[in-house]
Amino acid sequence: MRKVLLIVGAMLMIFAFTAFSAQQLEVWKWVDGQWVSISDGPEDVQADAWAFALGGASGACNKQEWRINAEVEVQVAQWIEFNLTGTKWAWYVRKPGTYLTDCITAKIASNGEVMVSFTGLASPTYQGPYTTVKDFIDLWVGFGSSNQNVQFVPASALGSFSFTIPDSNQLHYGYETKLWSKIFVAECNSASTYKTSGQVILTLQRIKPWIDPATGFFKPNYNYTQIPQQ
Repeated sequence: MRKVLLIVGAMLMIFAFTAFSAQQLEVWKWVDGQWVSISDGPEDVQADAWAFALGGASGACNKQEWRINAEVEVQVAQWIEFNLTGTKWAWYVRKPGTYLTDCITAKIASNGEVMVSFTGLASPTYQGPYTTVKDFIDLWVGFGSSNQNVQFVPASALGSFSFTIPDSNQLHYGYETKLWSKIFVAECNSASTYKTSGQVILTLQRIKPWIDPATGFFKPNYNYTQIPQQ
């Protein structure tokens, strides 16, 4: 009896090995009217796509009909493309007053929600070399397609402000808006240069576990060949 159990156990192990085998496949991409191979092996973590053949089936008998389960699974990572027509507003102001400009256009395309946040940006501060009555310029950053529908955020609140661009057909093909800069130069702002700097942060909300979030490339040590036991 023990010998029979050992034989059955060995057969099950062989079946499991056969049914859950895996092979990385060559992949071609349609580029400029032709198929171009993009497969350089598992070391090419920057490839646009990987593919694997998983599982397997075999049989031998005299029965009339065989039904073999087949499946196609396509996991799609979130991607992003963005373009800013500028990364700096440079104001030259002759007289006190409140001013507005829309000199920067932003276009973001992605296949999932993108959160926009800010760090470091504040009101431009006096750079010297003398003294000033007021040591900062009031600043607001705005978003909108025209100066009639701009949402303004004061520089003092940018560090805690964020918004999410929802997943949509428009986002997939390019969501476009204008970035506005509004300043108030007071009579008590002494002649000099005022500066601030920081970062705009775009955060993808649907990162797959097989993508390295720091590089955006495939994780070389991820178990791509694992088939869940049903």
